[in-house]
Amino acid sequence: MSLIDLDDDQRWVPTHVNVTVLRGRGLRTKGKHGSRYLYTIIQVGKEKYTTGLVEKAEVPEWNEECCFELLPGILEDGGRSSYPPGSGDLVLTVMHRVLIGLDVFLGQTIIPLEKIFQDGMCPRDEYVLFGFLMLPASQLMNQL
Repeated sequence: MSLIDLDDDQRWVPTHVNVTVLRGRGLRTKGKHGSRYLYTIIQVGKEKYTTGLVEKAEVPEWNEECCFELLPGILEDGGRSSYPPGSGDLVLTVMHRVLIGLDVFLGQTIIPLEKIFQDGMCPRDEYVLFGFLMLPASQLMNQL
């Protein structure tokens, strides 16, 4: 049963989302001589958080946590129409920092928070950046 199907007096609607960026694996190298200077941009709506820069690591580890306040009603059917599309999505973008010029885009994934809420899920799984799709590690192994 979805959390949205409950009676109004019993329904709980989240007001915040906590995100923890653990590590990146299997990322391509974009710098000269195999160097890596990586960071992640986490975004919900117009709010953004940028992790610290990890230098020269084969498997960069951030172990950084951030919290975003959700827009009122963004996860409910009636409230979504008053916000721009994508306002309820969690967007993670991995970038390579360069000293001169623009930083290099390595990959992005979008997690629709409304779908997670409507399905009544509380994912505590590790996700893998797979092209432009983020999948739980267990699903990725089943697809390969």
